Amino acid sequence: MTDLASDTEVHANGDGWTATVSEDWIVWSPNGGYLAAIALRAAAGQAQPSMVPVSLACNFLKAARVGPVDLSVRTLRASSRAQSLSVCMTQDGSVILEALIWLVTSGIEGFPRRSRPAPSAARPTELRSLDGLTSPGVWDWCRLWKRLEVRPLHDLERYAAWPNMTLAEPTFRSWLRFRPPPTSDQPVVDAGRSLVTVDVFPYLAALMIYRPDQLTHFAPTLSLSVSFHSHKPSSEWLLMEASSSFSGGGLLAGEVAIWAEDGELLATGTSQMLCRPR
Repeated sequence: MTDLASDTEVHANGDGWTATVSEDWIVWSPNGGYLAAIALRAAAGQAQPSMVPVSLACNFLKAARVGPVDLSVRTLRASSRAQSLSVCMTQDGSVILEALIWLVTSGIEGFPRRSRPAPSAARPTELRSLDGLTSPGVWDWCRLWKRLEVRPLHDLERYAAWPNMTLAEPTFRSWLRFRPPPTSDQPVVDAGRSLVTVDVFPYLAALMIYRPDQLTHFAPTLSLSVSFHSHKPSSEWLLMEASSSFSGGGLLAGEVAIWAEDGELLATGTSQMLCRPR
């Protein structure tokens, strides 16, 4: 099994870049956060080498398919401290996504370092994997799930019973790690873990309050916005808190915060989804 670093790798091709979308990141189609991670790799490839990603805002315009994609990168602004780029991903002439990305020079001085506290949590080794908490076959429809190991923090009995027992709030807190762990220590690869997490877990958080007969819609992501605060490639486990703050009018909204094992905040992000009948 390849890792996130190799599955998001981009290659220079004339004035642009190419990549290959892997089937291992399919939910209903290739995951939007995974596609955004590919776009981020293309932007970083064209940015100054000393820069690290700090934000990405992405609109998803068409579902991608497994196979080659092309990426064009345009510099919108560049200075010694920061660089803004736009990325367009296309496949067979159709636009898949458009992304706006900021990178900054690492080590810039500013206000004293502080971080939003992480939720109180047992260590991952003290918790059970979601693989063994849910009924066999619950996640078989989602190939991406094989790439993530998830260990919920609370309500283990309810998670074990879901979807036959619902939770009181559309919130999901857990440790997670990627399978296999990324082999690269590049900040741009580390940021890709946050992009996948912010795209996947708000929908899962929303499902927690519904019974099986109420799961009438799925919700592809329209837009994703993520701020990267720190980069900790050495943190194999990520602590994640996802919630779904709104549903209605055919929309589903969610937010995610992600911490490293040492408690430092790595990223925060939001997603806006469009509900579609199953």
